[in-house]
Amino acid sequence: MANRDNLDFLSASTIKGDKVVNREGEDLGKIEELMIDLHDGRIGYVVLSFGGFLGLGDKLFAIPWQAFKLRTHEHAFLLDIPKETLKKAEGFDKDNWPVTSHEWLSTVYGYYGYQPYWQTGVSEEAESQRMARTRGTSSERENPDFLSAGTLKGDKVVNADGEDIGKIEEFMIDLTDGRIAYVVLSFGGFLGLGDKLFGIPWQAFTLMPHEHAFLLDVPKDVLEKAEGFDKNNWPVTNREWLATVYSYYGYQPYWQTQRIESRPGNI
Repeated sequence: MANRDNLDFLSASTIKGDKVVNREGEDLGKIEELMIDLHDGRIGYVVLSFGGFLGLGDKLFAIPWQAFKLRTHEHAFLLDIPKETLKKAEGFDKDNWPVTSHEWLSTVYGYYGYQPYWQTGVSEEAESQRMARTRGTSSERENPDFLSAGTLKGDKVVNADGEDIGKIEEFMIDLTDGRIAYVVLSFGGFLGLGDKLFGIPWQAFTLMPHEHAFLLDVPKDVLEKAEGFDKNNWPVTNREWLATVYSYYGYQPYWQTQRIESRPGNI
């Protein structure tokens, strides 16, 4: 599940709890949680606890994923942010997390000097229209735009007929892009597939917030013929293998979509 020799992908559970160090090698704290953008399937931000570093031990901090770099052999992440910036950062209480919206998150990204991922390649006019659409809804907890990986893990999954298929076991994170590469699903005996796990693209799921569940829009016969993997023998995730998974379920891999969208002449 968490092959540390695999530099490109790690599970959310493996990342959570990892220590965070600065360039001087000082132990800053640890990763407490990953907040997932439910629309884009990206890590909206990392929740970091500083563990007393710089006197910031009693609060949590939201920091863009781009600010972190994996240090493979140390089981740690490097946070490349100056001490002064961290010291003046606005944190939040462990028992009072902010209601995450793109508007609030823009200020977080701006503070740390990063461009929000949803603005990349988007015109100022288009972004202002998006903000106008989301401002009235994103603060409502019953229709969230962001939820933590820990909250989503274990959620039940149903099909279009309302049948209980199984549950979400894990999220595999693309460390380069900071997004969900695939969702790990257990079927719990549905269609006789209870002894295996399955990697399925994030795009195949739709959150049903009032039911604490996800809708999986994949036909039964496709699920029945899907190639799963043993719970104790996870596949080594790479983009070649992942492309076959996406193709099987009828989705274009997210990294190919990005390349197409970023070509000159594409609007």
